[in-house]
Amino acid sequence: MLQDFNKKMVIVVRNDLPSWQVLNTVAHVSAYLGNKMRDTFGTGDYFVTKNNIKHPRNSQYAIVTLSCKPNELKTLIKTVRDSGLDYIGFIREMIETTDDSEIEKILASKNDEDIEYLGIGIFGDKEKVSELTKKFSLWK
Repeated sequence: MLQDFNKKMVIVVRNDLPSWQVLNTVAHVSAYLGNKMRDTFGTGDYFVTKNNIKHPRNSQYAIVTLSCKPNELKTLIKTVRDSGLDYIGFIREMIETTDDSEIEKILASKNDEDIEYLGIGIFGDKEKVSELTKKFSLWK
């Protein structure tokens, strides 16, 4: 199978988070979007060495992590929602509790504009995703 260079995943993460929260955000966003992909994740099962050792293949799509200021995520989420692309907003409550029923109760008592985003993941058409995220810089 040929690689598809027309789609990509971008994860935009706040630049003020401790490293463990950045890693947790990127991990959960990647897992969510990878699980939601309607397209084939990889281009095959394995890469094989000369001595016949199998190495599982990774995603066929580019995955990029970008950084942003905390207040920029509220604007980005509104734009992403209207884009028609697959996305997830990773919020503070997702890192502070492991109980989805607790998150449901917390969010039911908040307005959308009061949600604190740690990161946003987007997957889809490379040009559309790039247009939405062009103002952010690579995570360093």
